[in-house]
Amino acid sequence: MSKCRIRLIYWLWLAGISVAGGIVTDLALGTEPFPIVVRLLGLVGVLLAHFPLKRTGRLLKRLGESREWGCTNRLVVTDLYQCVRHPHHITMGVFMLSLGLLIGHQWSFLLVTIIQWLWIIGFLFLVEEKELLEKFGEDYEAYRQQVPMLFPNPLCALRVLSKPINAAKETAV
Repeated sequence: MSKCRIRLIYWLWLAGISVAGGIVTDLALGTEPFPIVVRLLGLVGVLLAHFPLKRTGRLLKRLGESREWGCTNRLVVTDLYQCVRHPHHITMGVFMLSLGLLIGHQWSFLLVTIIQWLWIIGFLFLVEEKELLEKFGEDYEAYRQQVPMLFPNPLCALRVLSKPINAAKETAV
């Protein structure tokens, strides 16, 4: 089993535990639900996060020459990857934050959001960046100098997302 698939399994367990832990805590403490407007905002966030997640998955599959599920052997620097180095991870954080709002209770929101963002940021800083630098060397170092790690330029992201994925140039290093 590839290390990428193992990481996905770990993340699914962590997501499940944080969601379950939040719900159990809210039930035990009898916390009041968020207003319906906040929960609807969470639903909108979950639905909107779906599209960049799907897009980045397709890009990596198409341009990354994946030999193992979830792992690539080419550095993809086009489409959303020209706006932010880790669009999939960042969108997962937005998805989980939105899921916390959708669940709609204080502790569920806090536990899901904090645990997921700690996992994402920790993984990116402690594992992903180092592995990519080792794997792609100078190409990744040059990419790091040009593209932000966590906070995309909103205009860049909107410009890219307004075009179909087929319009993405097949640029990989």
